[in-house]
Amino acid sequence: MARAFLAEWLPLRRRRFVVGTFSATAAVAALGAVLTFMATGGREFYGDYPHTSSLARPTGIVDGLNAISILLGVVGLCVVAAALAGDYSRGTLRNQLMAQPHRLQLLAGKCLALASFITLVVLAAAAVSVALSFVLAPIKGVPTDAWTSAAGMRELGKGIANNLLNAWGYGVLGALVAIVFRSPAAAISVGLAYVLPVEIIVTGIWGTAGHWLPGQLLQDIANGGHGYPTTYADAGLRILLYGLVAALITALLFRYRDMTS
Repeated sequence: MARAFLAEWLPLRRRRFVVGTFSATAAVAALGAVLTFMATGGREFYGDYPHTSSLARPTGIVDGLNAISILLGVVGLCVVAAALAGDYSRGTLRNQLMAQPHRLQLLAGKCLALASFITLVVLAAAAVSVALSFVLAPIKGVPTDAWTSAAGMRELGKGIANNLLNAWGYGVLGALVAIVFRSPAAAISVGLAYVLPVEIIVTGIWGTAGHWLPGQLLQDIANGGHGYPTTYADAGLRILLYGLVAALITALLFRYRDMTS
C-alpha cells in the first residue's frame, strides 16, 4: 500500500498539474471571500444576507470558505475521477498490477494519496480565504476580534474539517464513477452532471429529496448544518452510509472486473 501511495503521488507532483490546480483553487477561494464581503451591502447571496453583525461572529472567519464548498467538492471529484479513470485510458493499470498484484491494496494506496492531495487543496483554499477575509474585514467595517478568540479558532478548525469531509465525499463519488466508466471524460461528466444540475433540479421540484441526496447532504456537512433542513448528525450518518456503499461497489468492481487496457 505504501508503494502504491508513493507511486500515485508521482503524477500528482507534476508541475503543470500542481500549478494549475492550486492557482485555480486560490482564485476561487479569493472570489468566495470577496463576494461574501461585498454582499454585506444587502444583496442576496446563496439565499442569505450576510450582514456585518453575522460576519463579526466567530463563524465569520470561515464564511468565505463555506461559500465555495461546492467548488472544493468539484475539485475533489475531478481530481480523483481523472486520476483513477486515467489509469485505464492510458493503459498504465496493467503495469501497476504487475508490480502490485493485490488489487485492493493498490486501490487503497491510490485513494489515500488522492485524499492527501485533496487535503492540501482544501488547506490552501482555507489559507487564501481567511487571509483575504482579514484584509477585507476593515474595509467593510467588520470587527475581527471574535475571529481571533478561542471560539473563532474552534470555528476555523471545524470549518476546515467540515470542508475536508465535503471534498472527500465528492472524491468517493469520483472514485466510483471512475471505476464504473473507466474514462476520465465520461467519469467527470457523469459525476458533475449528477451533483450539479440533476440534484439541483430534483431538489427544486421535490424539496424533501434534499434530506437524502448525497450532494445536498455534503453541502449540509460543509456548512456545519447551519441553514440546512437536515441536522448535521443526520447528514453525517447518511453520508457515511452512502460512502460505505460507494466504497464497497468501487472495491468490488476494481477487485473482480477484468482489466481491458
